[in-house]
Amino acid sequence: MLRVFQNDILDPEQFVVTLELVPGRESTGRAVDTVMGIARDAFNDGRISAVSITDNPGGNPSLSPDAIGYRIFSIGMDVIVHFTCRDMNRVGMESRALQLAMMGMKNILALTGDYAGKGFGGQGAPVFDLDSVNLQIMLMMIGQRINAAGDPDAFFTGCAVSPFKKTEGECVAQYAKMSRKIAAGAQFVITQLGYDARKFMELIQIQRHMDLAVPTWDRCTCSPPGRPS
Repeated sequence: MLRVFQNDILDPEQFVVTLELVPGRESTGRAVDTVMGIARDAFNDGRISAVSITDNPGGNPSLSPDAIGYRIFSIGMDVIVHFTCRDMNRVGMESRALQLAMMGMKNILALTGDYAGKGFGGQGAPVFDLDSVNLQIMLMMIGQRINAAGDPDAFFTGCAVSPFKKTEGECVAQYAKMSRKIAAGAQFVITQLGYDARKFMELIQIQRHMDLAVPTWDRCTCSPPGRPS
């Protein structure tokens, strides 16, 4: 039976834990077997609501989160697919979104993405036709088309924010863009990697001040969602 991340994250009584996996550059073999083994252990453990799968982290080529995500999804573990704007233009991103919908993987973490790293033959050319705010809008509109076609389950999208910046100005810019992402349709928020509990609390306080009542959790500590009241 599929464990449904959306049900868990929207339940205020639920302590939500997600597990992030970083696929390697192999399409088969020990590395893939290891990732699948971790996913199976997470499913059997029963405390993990979803496995979150990165999309070419650092801009470097790795196994597609869509491919490994579908294998994990097939064993009954819900997945959150990272979806970046770096490697495709808007046509490619819309096509990818339709593919994910057809595969049943509708939990998406919408990200602008890291700058392109090195792939075959050298430095990759970044695309960035859309940014994470535009991507949220695109996914929301595709979701409306999915509903109109008779599927009641549209995309369940989230966004990232980093309260762990060095200067106040950088943090304010993060919070301002977070509010735009939520206005564009983001339904949950996950922080970038950080280890400062005080800054995480600042993020929750900012959300309360801005009346942004979305489930939010810290990427590094697997803390329960902060639920601004």
